[in-house]
This record gives sequence, C-alpha cells and structure tokens, in this order.
Amino acid sequence: MQDLYEEKKTKSFNFFLLIAAIPIAGVIIIFSIMAKNRQDKIEFTKLELCGIEVIAEIQKSVLDIQKIRALTSIENPNSDTLKKLEIKKEDILKGMNLIESKLSKIDDSITLKKELLSFIKFIKDSKLDSLNFDELTQIVENLTSYSSRISYHSKLILDENLDIFVLVNNVVFLFVELIEHNGQIRGVAVNTTNGNIDFNQRHKIIMRLDKIDDKLKKLDLNLFLLGEVAYANKLKESYEDMKEAQRVIIDFTNNELLRDDAIAVDSNGIYEQITKNIDSVIALYEINLNLLRENLEKKLKENQKSLIFIAIFGFLSIMFVIIINRIFYLNNRKYIDKIEELTITDGMTSLYNRRYFDEIFDNYLRSNQRTKQVPVFIIMDIDHFKEYNDTYGHQAGDVAIKIVSKVMKTFLKRATDMAFRLGGEEFGILCSGINAIEALHLAHDIRKGIENEKIEHKSSKVNEYLTISIGIIVIEEGKINSTKEIYRCADKALYKAKENGRNQAVLYDAKMFCDD
Repeated sequence: MQDLYEEKKTKSFNFFLLIAAIPIAGVIIIFSIMAKNRQDKIEFTKLELCGIEVIAEIQKSVLDIQKIRALTSIENPNSDTLKKLEIKKEDILKGMNLIESKLSKIDDSITLKKELLSFIKFIKDSKLDSLNFDELTQIVENLTSYSSRISYHSKLILDENLDIFVLVNNVVFLFVELIEHNGQIRGVAVNTTNGNIDFNQRHKIIMRLDKIDDKLKKLDLNLFLLGEVAYANKLKESYEDMKEAQRVIIDFTNNELLRDDAIAVDSNGIYEQITKNIDSVIALYEINLNLLRENLEKKLKENQKSLIFIAIFGFLSIMFVIIINRIFYLNNRKYIDKIEELTITDGMTSLYNRRYFDEIFDNYLRSNQRTKQVPVFIIMDIDHFKEYNDTYGHQAGDVAIKIVSKVMKTFLKRATDMAFRLGGEEFGILCSGINAIEALHLAHDIRKGIENEKIEHKSSKVNEYLTISIGIIVIEEGKINSTKEIYRCADKALYKAKENGRNQAVLYDAKMFCDD
C-alpha cells in the first residue's frame, strides 16, 4: 500500500506547492510591474533622445538659413560675405541630409515624418539665395514648427523631471525664438537704403525688442527653476555672457538703427557685429542642448541600471521565497509524517489501525485491479483472549498482543504486505501476488510462529500456549466487489476456523459457505 501512501503524500506536497506558489506569484507580479514600468521609462527616454537629435539638426539648419537670409539681404555684399553665403548653402544641404538620417529612426507610418521629409525635399530643391526675406522667414518658421511638433511626438515636452522640462523649454522654444527675434533685427539692419530704415522696418525692430525682453524674462525664470543643480553655476556664467551680448545688440539697435540719421556702419559690418553677438546666444543655446542630452543619457543609464537591479533583486526575492518555503517544508515534513503516522497506526503494536484499514481497503483493491494482481485478505483472532486477560491480567494481555504483532510482521516480507490491528485481539493482513495455497502457507506460518512463542495460556481449551484462529479470502476480480462483503466472507472463514476447534486457518470458498 506504499503507492497509496505516496499518492497521499504527493497530494499533500502538491497542496504545499500551491500555497508556496502564491507568494512566489505575488513577487513575480510585483517585480514584473516594476520591470514593465522601468522598461516603459527606458523606451520613453530613448524616444526623447531620438527626438532631441532630430530637433538639434533642424535647429542647426534653421541657424544657417537665418544667416543666409541676412547675407542675401545685404545690398552690396563684399567677397567675404559672398564666400560665407556659399559655405552656408553647403552647410544647409548637409544639414538636410543629416535630418533625413536622424529621421530614419522614426517609424515610417508617422505622418509628421512624411511631412518633414517632403519639406526637406522642397528645401533641397530650392535655390535659397534667390528667395526673398519673407520666403526664407517662412522656411524658418516651418522648420521651427516641425521642431516643436517633434518635441511633442517624442514626448520631450511631457518629461516629469523638472530640470529636463526646463531645458527642453529653453532648447525647443525660448532660445529658438530669441535667436529668431535677433535674426529678424539683423535682417532688417543689413537691408537698409543708404543707411536709413523706413517706418515699417522701425516698427518691426521695436516689436522684436519687446519680444526679446519677454524671452529674457522667461529665461530668467527658467534659470531660477533649475535651482541648485550641479551645472547651475556653469549656466549662470554663460547666461551672463549671453545677456551682455544681448545688451550689445539692444544698445546697437537703439543707438544706431532707431536713430533718425543714417547708420554709420555698412551692411557687411552690421552683419558681422550683430552675428558675433547672436553667436553668444547660440553658444548658450548649445550649452543647454548638451546639458539636455547629458540629462537624458544619464536618465537612460539610471533606468537601465534600475531594470537590471529589479531583475536581480526580483530573482533573489523569488529564490528567497523558494528557499524559505523549502526549509519550512523540510523542517516540518518529519513532524507531518509523524503526525500522519500516529493517525494511521496502533499505538501499542505499531501496526496500522482500523481507521486506516477502512480508509485504504477500497483503494488497495482498486490498485491491485490496475496491476492485475489478486489481493488476499487474512483476518485472525487470538483464541480465548478474554480468558487470558482474566487469568494473567490486562498488562500481560497487552504483552501478548505485542508479541503476536511482532510475529506477524516477521512473516510479511514484501512492500505491498500490510498488517493491521482491527480491534482488541483481532488482526488483519492485506497482501497480493500470491495464490490460495501460498496464502494458506503464510497463515499457517504465522499461526505456528505464534504458537512457537510458547506464551502460556492455562485457560485455553485448545492448547497450553497462546494460539490464533485465521480466516482467509482470495479476492478474485468480478466475484466480490464490496469491501463489506469481502470482510464478511473473511469473518465467516474465521468463524469456521473457531468452530472447527481453533488454532487453524480456513480459506473462504463460496461453495462451502452458502448463505442461509
């Protein structure tokens, strides 16, 4: 019956595994959510970095187009100006190619990508130095608009980190607009007639000065928002340099461009002077751009490290839960086995008890049916045991029961043989793989073994020593299916053994035992 015991033990172990799986599943779910969240942040940051690379190339081209716009506005360009114009035209062509290269990382199904590629083709096909000021301004505005849209598509503008959000605002919006306002002033300044500007030009310049003042105030606020970050001092120093350059442009505009008499400096000189100071604004823009890149790359690395940490810590947590549960199971299994053993064994004899017999009898029969083995049930009873107790006392009776149990076990050699104490002096044996003759031999061996123990029994009417009577039934498949019927038939054989004079074994035969 070891298979049935193992089956029960396996069910118990499987139940334990189910219970242990609950915290393991909980740990897996928690760390999976954490890993998913971290992976989403990694993908978010990668998208931001992809976006900022495209934006950087677009804005670089915008700066070049702004310079072409100013250079083409000069009425009498000198050779140096013409040379710069040719260089900028080549730079713009390279810039367009770089933007196309950066856009390759963006999904082709994105409408924004298709629109921008189409506009790049338009720029490459256009002869920029033949376009007028307003046409070039429109190109600048369109590219700036694409830059802004990319910041939304790549979720740069949605970053939860305040420092990154401020730097994005500086790079994508404020500096671009500030440089454009200065570029507009430069374009108007170099496009004067005999050093004079007309009313419309004057009005445009005044409007640009107001907008420059507004952008500077916003940059002041953003610098304040950055607070005490590690690079704040570096930004402050560069910001002061930029403000000085911006002050020079504003002073030049107020003192030279907006005065009533003609401008003393020629257009080529005005271009050089204003461009030099705009380059200081561009320098601060590039510092902000580089800081933004560094922050995003740092954020990406931190999230990647966190993902690795989550994976390692998650694995260790799962292993910890498994090991703790395994230790708990192993430490408690022996106690569980002991408790289970106590519930199925007789305390006096260490044989299986009647409760366990009733529990497994039916399963034992089914198990033997599966293995095509014929089971045998043997029931035995100590002869005149009541008289033995009356003569020698209950303590001696207990000793006798223990000796009988010990003798029984010595004759049960196979793993499938099972011995039970069914009642006070009543015992049972379940075995399989033997025929009727072998079953009788086994019963006689046990009977003789007990008799040979020479346990004195003066009150016995059978023998001077303690003896037993035995009933045997070979359970042939299809003939008897009920466990109650099997037990009843074996008990009949036992009764017949007692009726025949005791100290003998009787094999049940349906032909001999006819019901009344």
